[in-house]
Amino acid sequence: MARPITPLLSRERIFAAALAQVDATGTLALPRLARDLGVSTSSLYHHVKGGREEVVEGIRGLLTEGSMPTSRHEGEGWREFTHRWAVQYRAAFAAHPAAVPLMTAQTVTHPATLASYELLAEVLHEAGFGDEELLHAVTVLDCFVLGSALDAGAPVDVWADTGLPGSRLSRAVRATRLQPGDRSLRSFQLGLRSLLAGLDELRTGHPPAAAGRS
Repeated sequence: MARPITPLLSRERIFAAALAQVDATGTLALPRLARDLGVSTSSLYHHVKGGREEVVEGIRGLLTEGSMPTSRHEGEGWREFTHRWAVQYRAAFAAHPAAVPLMTAQTVTHPATLASYELLAEVLHEAGFGDEELLHAVTVLDCFVLGSALDAGAPVDVWADTGLPGSRLSRAVRATRLQPGDRSLRSFQLGLRSLLAGLDELRTGHPPAAAGRS
């Protein structure tokens, strides 16, 4: 029998099918992935010799390539760049929140993803973050963005309204329901502003000036 002109498998097809499996089930199982693709597990490993870890990094690449910043705009300050980096990063993962636990369970090795983190580190270093605090700053940003991406997949009501009179949390739940737009996105925007202000304090060693004071 003649060999097919178009290969049955490609790395791109494997990674796309893996992401679809994670979106649908919240897990990644290579035997099931092989069945979904209509091939044997051994055929799958022929294309991804690193197995599960390589597939996870392939998913990471699908989410981050073309989504995370790869350059700095002319005249863009460190806060503006970091804000843009975080917004684009969250948007990529908020569309696939079930993939977040997979991403955080192993070391980042995908080249394009690493390049975007490298750019962030360069921008923060130029802004005055020393080696002692730079990785901590990147880690805090990473944790916040990925946590917010998980929150994007959470129920609309994260906390139940107990209905108890005087419950401050329940009052806040009801008030938030009346606000327009995406609750998770609003929380992210509020948190990002606060985080950037805190990083600025770490960078300078001085707390930001109080509003209305010189």
